[in-house]
Amino acid sequence: MNCPNGHLSTSDDYCSVCGVKMSADPEPIATGDPDKSQSTVWRVECRVFKETAPDQTSPRAVYESSTEIILKNQVTQIGRSSQKRNLRPEIACDWDDAVSHRHAKIELDPDGNPFLVDVGSTNGTMLNGQLISANTPVQLKEGDRISLGSKTALIIHEPNK
Repeated sequence: MNCPNGHLSTSDDYCSVCGVKMSADPEPIATGDPDKSQSTVWRVECRVFKETAPDQTSPRAVYESSTEIILKNQVTQIGRSSQKRNLRPEIACDWDDAVSHRHAKIELDPDGNPFLVDVGSTNGTMLNGQLISANTPVQLKEGDRISLGSKTALIIHEPNK
């Protein structure tokens, strides 16, 4: 089965290559004040590098694919899928064995501001080149780069940017 980005996937739920949800459910229709509903829709660009790239901030780092994920849930799990353990993170980094099954999460506070939390991953999580402490929320902003595993970077984008 092909995912919305054209990858051949071995999973029916999430793409085993880029982690995007496989279902073709229509986007929810915003109700109420459209400006307010738009203000809480953060996006995450997921980049997969061709080879291990410890310095993923380098302008010379080449990535082979990029997928955008909308943060729709109060908590967005980041990690690797496992059918045996029934793990299906919203951002599934199944291409990168250095990403823990339960690696990190992005939580939205009541005002819709995103916070990154490393949930005790084996190899740690970096934010803009700095290792963050496990189980300590760190606020995210436009352009922040989350590096995890050996080939994965997530770029945070504010609403309407």
